[in-house]
Amino acid sequence: MPKQEVILHYQGIFNFEIIGHLLNNLKDESEARNISISHYKKILSVMIEALENVFKYCENFEKEPGLFPQYYPFFSLEFKNGGYVVTTANPILKSDIEKLTSHIDKINSLDKEGLRQLFRATLTNGQFSAKGGAGLGFIEMAKTSCEKIEYTFVPINERFSYYTCVVNISQNALNVE
Repeated sequence: MPKQEVILHYQGIFNFEIIGHLLNNLKDESEARNISISHYKKILSVMIEALENVFKYCENFEKEPGLFPQYYPFFSLEFKNGGYVVTTANPILKSDIEKLTSHIDKINSLDKEGLRQLFRATLTNGQFSAKGGAGLGFIEMAKTSCEKIEYTFVPINERFSYYTCVVNISQNALNVE
């Protein structure tokens, strides 16, 4: 494979049908590119969590004036430097930024054992948000990728920002069983 290549890309409204289509495309691309089953499973795990986050944050914004089409949700999977990069972006309420930032920063501060302990504690504490998640997705992405989750927020207007999340699944993570 070349050093850098876009494998999957989508920008638009996310729904279950689109997510299913992207996941099926991953399977097809993995077979066409001879991606090993262990690598496919890691990419799939990160991809599912990333797409689920986009879907959760975007489902209520489709009718917001001024957001679309300029700030449509976005997903890409790239092969880069021997690993894979999952990038998502979507509008987010500015009021959600502090909690999200705090959660990702906490995850990024932990080592492998700390992530395992946080995952267990989060799973057993039963505290789910109004959007249905307990924050397990970000923990799972960090555990699978063995890398820090990168993120940015770009202001759109007084209520919204455009949130971008990047998860690098490095060669080192791919070699861990």
